[in-house]
Amino acid sequence: MGKVQLKLTWRTLCIGLLVVGIFFRFFNLDRKVFWYDETQTLLRISGHNRTELVAQVFNGNPIGVGELHDRYQYPNADRNLSYTLNALAGSPEHAPGYFLIARAWLQTFGHSVTVIRALSAIVSLLSFPCIYWLCRELFASASVAWAAVALLAISPFQVLYAQEARQYSLWMVTILFASAALLRALRQQTLASWGIYTLGVAAALYVHMFSAFVLIGHGIYVLLIENWRSLSPTQPLPKQLIAYLTASLGGVLLFSPWLWVIVHHFQQFTENTASVGVNRPDLQLIWLLNLSRLFFDLNQGPSLLNPVLYLTAALSGYALYFLCRDTPRRDWLFIITLIGVTGIALLVPDVLFGGRRSSITRYVIPCFLGIQIAVAYLLTVKLAPFLCQPEAMAINRSQKYWRGMTIALILSGILSCAVSSQFQVWWNKSFAKSRYNPAIAQIVNQNAAAQPPTLVISDEIPGYILSLSHLLSPQVYLQLVVEPNIPTVPKGFGKKYLYRASETLQQGLAQQGFPSTPAYKAWLRQL
Repeated sequence: MGKVQLKLTWRTLCIGLLVVGIFFRFFNLDRKVFWYDETQTLLRISGHNRTELVAQVFNGNPIGVGELHDRYQYPNADRNLSYTLNALAGSPEHAPGYFLIARAWLQTFGHSVTVIRALSAIVSLLSFPCIYWLCRELFASASVAWAAVALLAISPFQVLYAQEARQYSLWMVTILFASAALLRALRQQTLASWGIYTLGVAAALYVHMFSAFVLIGHGIYVLLIENWRSLSPTQPLPKQLIAYLTASLGGVLLFSPWLWVIVHHFQQFTENTASVGVNRPDLQLIWLLNLSRLFFDLNQGPSLLNPVLYLTAALSGYALYFLCRDTPRRDWLFIITLIGVTGIALLVPDVLFGGRRSSITRYVIPCFLGIQIAVAYLLTVKLAPFLCQPEAMAINRSQKYWRGMTIALILSGILSCAVSSQFQVWWNKSFAKSRYNPAIAQIVNQNAAAQPPTLVISDEIPGYILSLSHLLSPQVYLQLVVEPNIPTVPKGFGKKYLYRASETLQQGLAQQGFPSTPAYKAWLRQL
């Protein structure tokens, strides 16, 4: 009777948190700014690249915001699928899977920020059955699986990336799916189960290149559980290892067309990824901050005085320790390899050679998933006695502590999601690139429908311009140039503004008789 009560109580709580998490994934879906990286998603989907955009738009000729979006931010009749593939080949570091799905999605359901972000939100729902499946394969426990679903549902980090027009919610799904498929194949040892794993490998690679780290972790896991030390050149390989190698090779072969693209455009690949080698100060503090965002996120910055950083690090560390101590080797070893390979691949280059790979939160998604599963296992085991004892007097001090910890995690996740949903700019939207755009757009849009129309002049880089444009009225016009070019201010416009204009542009327009005055912070000036 106690076990039945435990399952019902725990499952009811987790289902309730799942509903809350689903709500936050779709609430105010279009509220946050459409930031730099999201605009690059749409630029590629539309079949254009940055070079084409600059040549065709940053030439000093005014263009309406509506026309800019129709041509360069959404699929259109002038650019078929081959153009999108060519644009993606120009950024080979981004695997094409998500972008091709997103193009088809927009062509089916229409063009808007809400529509493109809805794709990510809907895809993120698939992570719930996938993490449930993975935990059932690992622990054969429905209670742990439901706990993992609940933690994933209300994690502020997971909710943020479920609302981005980028590939990361789909990447989470493919990581979880491929991982669960591997464990199932190792358990069942059937041709069909290994075939499913092959598809999982290919799907993960087609969504994100860093899936290779996850798959290397899978290989290390299989070798270790097969007791690689006992492998001998004189003895045939175990059937299980042969099946794994065959399935993995099949997945890589399915991905080989894009591997050819990477090789063919390797110079662009290295140039596009060079920025991750730029050093970032306080790297260790950033690691703690990013980890804390799994459970608590009020847009806080890095601070040595923030106790949340140390509490979440302690919880995560203890959860992994408890997992290794309390579960069979086959179980904890899988989580450790899931976390360890990606973590080492990102940390070691940063520590030895400098860089910021390990500080980019979205890159460590495999590590975060492993940590969340470990915490889910810890809380389930620690709360099991409490949930079977209805009277509070029967609870000892340790059980009270873990009950309080669980309540704190639930409340911090819900609070974080609730607060984040009310703000237009959050840390994942690059505060430095986006923080003033909502206020600037409000100023510019005040007379957008009036005649003559409003004009915004800028020599800022394309990503910044495209980000602002998604907040502007379609009736607003843009006049864009590349520094140090100075455009001729056209006639026939009403209010005229400068957006993030260089000193060269400001001085050049002043010499033409168009001096400017500050309109909002340092980002907006009015002629």
